[in-house]
Amino acid sequence: MLTRLARLDRRRRALVAWACGWVLMSKAMLAAPRGSLAKWQRWLDWLAAHLPVAPPCTPDEAAWAITAAARRMPRTRCLEWSLALRGLLAQAGIVGELRIGVAAAPSGTITAHAWVDVAGASCSWGDVAGYSVLRPRAIGS
Repeated sequence: MLTRLARLDRRRRALVAWACGWVLMSKAMLAAPRGSLAKWQRWLDWLAAHLPVAPPCTPDEAAWAITAAARRMPRTRCLEWSLALRGLLAQAGIVGELRIGVAAAPSGTITAHAWVDVAGASCSWGDVAGYSVLRPRAIGS
């Protein structure tokens, strides 16, 4: 693993380092009690605005870096991956929208998945086909 990291150019090594931080941050946020998705997203936006600008990257490069980091951290799930990607994208000045969807599983249960949409394209740690995006309820409904 360290050999592969050493072979990367400086910009990609920096992306992976930032990605590790974002994955760890997303895992910590989800472990905290009484959090809400809206609160976490606001906090990610605030944090990204107060950190140094991330190395220039495309959404695909950011997703690659988050995946490289997340695969090496035990029990990382799609929601943590998506929150981390959204944070890294915001830090790089790229707008991404967190999506959470549900789908019927063959066993008759419901499965859920999280991903990030960037300019109409889905960045996902898995297939998003067949998932219906959940929409937040309006206040007072």
